[in-house]
Amino acid sequence: MSLTLEKTRHEKIRITLGWILFIFSISTVVIVNFIHARYNLVINRTLVFALLLLTLLCINNKPLKNLIGLIALTLIAADLSLQLFAWSNFNAKFAYGFALSVINTTGSEAFSMLGVYWRSCVIFVGLLILFMLTINCGINTIPSKYKRYPAILFVLLLAGYTAQGLLHQLRKSNVDSLAQRVVNSTPLSTATVFMQAISDMSITSNINKNTPEYLISVSDTGIDNYVLIIGESERTANMSIYGYERDTTPKLEAERKNLLLFQHAISPAPVTILAVPLALTAASVQETTPAKYSDNIISIANKAGYNTYWYSRQGKGGAYNNVITGIAMKTKQHQWIDQGFDDSLLPELEATLAKSGKKLIVLHLYGSHEPACSRFPKNASIFKNGNKDDDCYDNSVRFTDDVMGKVFSQLSHTRSSVFYFSDHALIRDLSREVVYSHGGANPPREALAVPAFIWYSPEVEIKNKWIGDYHTPWSTDDANTLAELWLGIHREDNNTVSMREWLQNYQKTIMIMDTTGKKFNWNNIH
Repeated sequence: MSLTLEKTRHEKIRITLGWILFIFSISTVVIVNFIHARYNLVINRTLVFALLLLTLLCINNKPLKNLIGLIALTLIAADLSLQLFAWSNFNAKFAYGFALSVINTTGSEAFSMLGVYWRSCVIFVGLLILFMLTINCGINTIPSKYKRYPAILFVLLLAGYTAQGLLHQLRKSNVDSLAQRVVNSTPLSTATVFMQAISDMSITSNINKNTPEYLISVSDTGIDNYVLIIGESERTANMSIYGYERDTTPKLEAERKNLLLFQHAISPAPVTILAVPLALTAASVQETTPAKYSDNIISIANKAGYNTYWYSRQGKGGAYNNVITGIAMKTKQHQWIDQGFDDSLLPELEATLAKSGKKLIVLHLYGSHEPACSRFPKNASIFKNGNKDDDCYDNSVRFTDDVMGKVFSQLSHTRSSVFYFSDHALIRDLSREVVYSHGGANPPREALAVPAFIWYSPEVEIKNKWIGDYHTPWSTDDANTLAELWLGIHREDNNTVSMREWLQNYQKTIMIMDTTGKKFNWNNIH
């Protein structure tokens, strides 16, 4: 009798210990993910982890349980350790830069770094031991007839996350990888960063190693410095040079006599990662083959003998930057500037202008990207008496104009030209939480109507300028062709025409692609 009681007591202790280990394991996942993740992702990841533990607990075959558990729980322990490493050492989320560092680290570097960050190794080992104890000493009190249900629920949960991600891609955006969307809802979320880094490295490598063999001729344009400025999220509707009531573009208007102003420029897509590659490469809305990305304005400018430079305020990595980064990496010199505002690009421009040779210099602005209030310094806050969202956006447009004025000033005593276009525009909707926001699926015209112009310095001879208003609807999908002619580059497989002749004869059915990949005729968009 006493033996039976003793056995019962030990069983209760084991069950209690199992519950403690289970709850402690779950709590660890919740707490670590709660540091930087949104609450819905914390819930998703916790559910996956809990059902995984329950599934493993219900496996009667101990070697099989431990084999599956060791693989899955090692990855989860590594995920949590990486999150804690980034948070404890850098007060940051484990992000893209960390993943690139890990991928590009040599064996000797990795070994030495493990010595420096040995606490993270201890945490990893401790978490793995905790999780393995949980599935081996845990709450094995589920009746046999119910032991298959945790596995079924686990599979259904992952299927649900997959379906949710697929619906998002079909209805809103397919820019992000479906696999990354699903993995991000699991306790292996840091894997998404590694997946993105590997994808980016592959895209950049393909763009760089597949440069076409160009057969070109180069005509004399009387210009030495070409500055291509890619704007961000700028709307013609908020620019006074296009008729807006607020004085948002005084510097640009002061240069009206030196401008070819596009009155009806249209972006081919409502987000940067779609619009900019379409603008700078041979890819088009009708033919978005990734192989076309290698045929771009930087590649052909290099072939023509130009010294090429790229200075950016945008991000360098991630699904929304990778193709653009791949193009930028083909320049002679490239730099991504994280600090300050768009005017932090101006010292780089000034230094580059002092170098010899014909140059193509690309400046990629942050412009009016949401949140617009963060795109200009406090002393550049000109508009203060209206709706806060309008004030912020208009101040960002005014600050871009100020930057543009400083670019003109730097170039005014040289034989130089500027080609500017915004990648896309924004929707203004007072009913939205973010009043000025990107278009997505089925974008309206206001999300695509962008400013564009070509500026010539006073030092460029009049015979080499075309000044005035250009009224033909024109798509920045063709900015690469326009830029080639602007640079005086002519492909031998095409008729050699001037930039003016090409624009005067421009007649095209303008097509738009939204974030789901659906295509629209511009004339059918309202």
